[in-house]
Amino acid sequence: MGMIGRLIWTLAKAGLAAMLITMSGVYAAETIAASQNAAGRVPNDAYDAVIVLGGGMDPDVSLNYVGRTRADLAAWALFSGKAKAAIFTGALVGYDGPESEAFLMRQRALGAGVSVDQLYVEPQATTTLENLRFAFAMGDAQGFTRYAIVTDAFHLPRAMALASFLGRDVGGIAATGVRDLGGFHRVGYMLREAMAWWYNLGKAAAWTVLGTAGWSEAEIGEVVR
Repeated sequence: MGMIGRLIWTLAKAGLAAMLITMSGVYAAETIAASQNAAGRVPNDAYDAVIVLGGGMDPDVSLNYVGRTRADLAAWALFSGKAKAAIFTGALVGYDGPESEAFLMRQRALGAGVSVDQLYVEPQATTTLENLRFAFAMGDAQGFTRYAIVTDAFHLPRAMALASFLGRDVGGIAATGVRDLGGFHRVGYMLREAMAWWYNLGKAAAWTVLGTAGWSEAEIGEVVR
């Protein structure tokens, strides 16, 4: 094996080690987030709004199980007085359908009996960063100041880290969809989340550099999504 081959092999091993370490961190963070919500025990604070992140679609362009559990948890938060409103966020990515994922989550909450006046739809976001940016903008326009994020336990630490990066102090309410599915489904979500952490670190670096160069948030958002 030549020098280039050894270098490639070394980088491959380092990359694999980094992914395994990151996946372990994702698993640990998920366990902590889930335990904080055990037996329906969620933060006691009353929020102006929960921001509900999309969980994906089934092949028939209906909400998948993960998305349904997040919408149901948002409805519970409203019924229990944990929040006054819910902002459902997420475009329909990779599917051909008439409505956004956010709209479908809203419809599920309506089906559970939530008042339409409590529900808002943000149908444009295609990434977690956009989910938060666009939902915050929508909520701020309504005068909301206190937010909590609703998403699965494995995803909640990264979502809250991104919110903090955007200068927001938010709560978190963990759904159980991915943990319920278990098996290969859960492993797949964990692997994707581990890769997303590294990808989002790159986004944060690019955002910081462009901000330092004088770009506005809107301008940066066109490049860093």
